Amino acid sequence: MAELQGILKFTGKLDGLSFYKMGGKIIVRKPGGFDGEKIRKEEKYANVRKNASEFGRCSSFGGKLRRALQPFAKELHDPILHGRMAKMLHEIMKLDRESAKGERSVSKGLQHPESGTVLKSFLWNASDGERCRYSFAERKLFFDRLPEESAKAEVTLRFVDCDETQNSLRFFDVVFEVSLPCSEFFIPEDERFETVGDGWLKFALIRFFDGDGYLMTGKTAVVLG
Repeated sequence: MAELQGILKFTGKLDGLSFYKMGGKIIVRKPGGFDGEKIRKEEKYANVRKNASEFGRCSSFGGKLRRALQPFAKELHDPILHGRMAKMLHEIMKLDRESAKGERSVSKGLQHPESGTVLKSFLWNASDGERCRYSFAERKLFFDRLPEESAKAEVTLRFVDCDETQNSLRFFDVVFEVSLPCSEFFIPEDERFETVGDGWLKFALIRFFDGDGYLMTGKTAVVLG
């Protein structure tokens, strides 16, 4: 990369060189990058194709999961949530030991016991940290750190079917309210719990409200049970 000196002031391409403005200066460079045709066909780029295929599937699954968690995911106000989810789901995909590289899937990775550790270590609300824990097995919700002036929590238990062959992930909700303050809440029995299949993701999506009944912005919690 070179810096253009002198009176010439233009941007664009000329004679195989690219001219563009950066930091108030005209920069000159030779265009580079990958040859798409070679990447698609040549054997030496096989790993590149496999990695791209898997990353694409992770990104696609992440988009489906993010949509399945709306409007709660939107309330996290995290512009890089999709990218962070794709990276986390790629870690889960690598737990698929049945499939060859390039053919691994998130849904098979989720069947591995270690996937639970990866999922539970993922911080959904990066700006507000962890507030709650959820145990579906114990049917308990733990409030470790309540927002100041919160008076009520609206809890949505959302059970998501992770069959990634679908255009969108199916889910169903069980909703209840919790008066605050409290440190833990026992989730009452519900016949719909019996329909939760193996491999489904079990989320507690929690909104906090103040004493006047207003939603507390930026305090939504997403936790896995």
